[in-house]
Amino acid sequence: MLRFLPLLLLPAAFAAEPDGATLYATRCAACHDHSAETRAPAPSALKLMTPENIVLALESGTMKEQGAKLSAAEKRTVAGFLGKATAVETNAGMCADPKARFHPEGPAWNGWGVDVSNTRFEPASVARLKAGDVPNLKLKWAFAFPNTFASNAQPVIVGGRIFIAGANRRVYSLDAKTGCQYWSMETPAPVRTAITVVTVKGEITRQVAFFGDRRATAYAVDASSGELLWKTHIDDHPRAAIVGAPAYFEGRVYVGLVAGEEGPAMNPQYECCTARGGLIALDAATGKQIWKTYTVDEKPHATTKNSAGAQMWGPSGASIWSAPTVDGEKHLVYAGTGDNFSSPPTKTSDAILAFDMNTGKIVWDTQLTEGDSFNMACGQGPSRASCPEENGPDFDIGASPILVKLANGKRVLLVSQKSGVAHGLDPDHDGKVVWETRVGKGGALGGIQWGSASDGKNMYVAVSDIDFLQAQFGTGKSWW
Repeated sequence: MLRFLPLLLLPAAFAAEPDGATLYATRCAACHDHSAETRAPAPSALKLMTPENIVLALESGTMKEQGAKLSAAEKRTVAGFLGKATAVETNAGMCADPKARFHPEGPAWNGWGVDVSNTRFEPASVARLKAGDVPNLKLKWAFAFPNTFASNAQPVIVGGRIFIAGANRRVYSLDAKTGCQYWSMETPAPVRTAITVVTVKGEITRQVAFFGDRRATAYAVDASSGELLWKTHIDDHPRAAIVGAPAYFEGRVYVGLVAGEEGPAMNPQYECCTARGGLIALDAATGKQIWKTYTVDEKPHATTKNSAGAQMWGPSGASIWSAPTVDGEKHLVYAGTGDNFSSPPTKTSDAILAFDMNTGKIVWDTQLTEGDSFNMACGQGPSRASCPEENGPDFDIGASPILVKLANGKRVLLVSQKSGVAHGLDPDHDGKVVWETRVGKGGALGGIQWGSASDGKNMYVAVSDIDFLQAQFGTGKSWW
């Protein structure tokens, strides 16, 4: 017998599946249509990705949290709408002898800062490129990162090889002379850190490459073959990440922890914020955690509710964005922190912290900007509901501290800040501020962010006063 059921009882059976454009508009556009403010890839950049890569990002990569709210079919639909690239073979351009033994001798630019002091300076006795050579440089080879639109990691050169990561969740070892590929390995989330290559002694002496990914997993890989030696997940918060290069010293790897909640706070329903920055010491041979210290000692607790009714939490934030700096003389590790994401602000945000190598205890801290609580809800985005009452000024310390010994024997810790101010601290007197020099106007996307350097006599800084330039030259309305 045929049975006829009222259509009202079967709405799901006849409801049209949302198309890619609708899914993008309702689930993605708030961030990706405002890429200059949110730093999320613009639609034009996403079109350079394959649909498969976008699905992977939603399932296990940097967009895992957003992807959890989509069905498998919806992920495929929105990925097909956005991703237009055709998948490319990732093992193209292999070297004639991909298993050639790696030897780390010769000129190198290793890790983020070249040395554990993070000077980012190559002495004239080592450097092969002179200022007069620059006009005569010519392209020798090019390597295109397959199936992606960017590489956010600094390349590292050791032993005639280039170690670098792409946004396609692959880490590569390339020949510096030809660009051919010795090996590549895939990670669950993209790698943004520079790669630190060192000799690690144990039952087998190996050349090991250390790095971290955007889901807070640290890796040790055989630099010769790309074989995974160990991986350690350093924090369970869903927004935790590693973006600063690991620092190696005397058998330990020091890894900075980022609390990545400034972006999600734009969603008025997001319960901001519970993630904290930190520094973790790992055994270089095994990846076993030796100690872990959060930059915010107090655990986040419920505070108030925002105007949308979402529960707010604090204190939070104080991320370590950059590679830590090692002081072998005092057995300390120095790291700069970012702002807090929610109230109340803490004394360890926008600060330089000195960690005891053996215990992880914070020996001293020097805060350079007080009361700085800020997240992306504080801009002119979709909602300001979760902007903390302090509302900035968002003066993170993003660049690695630089430890320098002067000609007179005194030591100074050089610090760069998004405030546009460069600082000199005395590491031998608990981080006392010795001098301060303003070099830029500063701001949420301005001031000094990355790449400062020192030759032991001078400090060199790059200024990123985007908002100031926009206002001066009329290149567009500033979001902040």
